[in-house]
Amino acid sequence: MNINHLYLANLVSIENTMIYVVLSLSFFVVLRAGVFSFANVGFYGLAGYSTAIMAKDHVPPLLAALIAVVACGIIGFIFGLSVRKLRGTYLGLFTIAFVLVLQVLYRNAGTITGGSLGLFGVPQFLPVWALLVIAIIVGVVIWRLSRGSIGRSFEATRLNESLAQSVGIEVARRRLVAFTMSSVLGGIAGVMYVSSFRSITPDSPGFNLITLGLTMVVLGGMASWQGAIVGGILIAWLPNILIGPLQPYQILVNGLILAAMVVFAPRGVAGIAERVYRRYRRKPAPIAATGGAPAGDSPAADVAALAEQPAVQSGEKL
Repeated sequence: MNINHLYLANLVSIENTMIYVVLSLSFFVVLRAGVFSFANVGFYGLAGYSTAIMAKDHVPPLLAALIAVVACGIIGFIFGLSVRKLRGTYLGLFTIAFVLVLQVLYRNAGTITGGSLGLFGVPQFLPVWALLVIAIIVGVVIWRLSRGSIGRSFEATRLNESLAQSVGIEVARRRLVAFTMSSVLGGIAGVMYVSSFRSITPDSPGFNLITLGLTMVVLGGMASWQGAIVGGILIAWLPNILIGPLQPYQILVNGLILAAMVVFAPRGVAGIAERVYRRYRRKPAPIAATGGAPAGDSPAADVAALAEQPAVQSGEKL
C-alpha cells in the first residue's frame, strides 16, 4: 500500500484529528478557568448549521464560516453575561439544557435545517491542509495565552476564586473571557466539521459530543493544553484501534475510558508522562518556605505562587 492509498484510507481520521484538537481545546479553556460549561458544543452546532444554511443559499462558504464564527463569539459573550452568576453543577446543567434545546430546534425547523435528516451537500471549502493550519494556529494561540497573564489568572481562578480576587484578579471578567473563547473555538470546530463531511444533522452537536469532548480532555489531562491536544488525537484514532466486534460500542468504550482515567489517572496521559519524566530525572519536590510541605500542595500556595509572577509584581490588573 503506497502513501496515497494510506492517506485516503485514513482521511476521515485525519480530518477528525484536526476537528477534535480544536474541540478539545474549547473544553480545556473553560475547565482551566474553573467554568463548568458545555455551551461550546451548542456553538459547535450553531456555527455548523449557520454555515451550511448560508452556503446552500449561495453565500460564499468562507464568508459564511467567518460570519458564523464571529456570531458565536458575540452570542457567547452575551450568553456568558447572562449566566455569570451560575457556578459548578448548575452552570453545567444549564449549558447541557442549552445544547438539548438547540437539538430540538434543529429537528423542528423544517426545511431550514432539514429536520431530523439534517443538511447535506454543503460545498467543501476547507481542504485538509487548511484544517491543519487552523488547528496549529489555535494550538499556538492557546499555548501563548497559557504562558501569559491570562493563563495564570485562569489557573488561579480555578484553584480559589476568593484568593484570586485578593491578589487583584478580576474573576468575573476572566470567567467571561474563558466562556467567550470556548464559544468561538466550538464554532470553529463546527465549521471545520461541516466543511469536512459536507453535512450536519441534529445528532452531530448533541450529548454524545459532550461526552466525547470530556473524554478527550480527561484522557489527555485537564491541567495542560498539551494534554487536551493529545486527548483529541487519541480519540480521533480510537475507531481505527477498535476493530471487529468492539467498533459498534465506541460510545461505551469512551465512557469506560473516561471513568477509568478519573479514578486511576486524574491528571491524564500528560500527568502520567510528567510523573515518569520527574521520576527519571529524580528531582525532589520543591519545599515551601513556610511549612516544609511541597509547593503547590494547597490552593493558597498555588495562587500565591501565581501572584508572584511578573505581571502582578508590576501592578498589572489581571
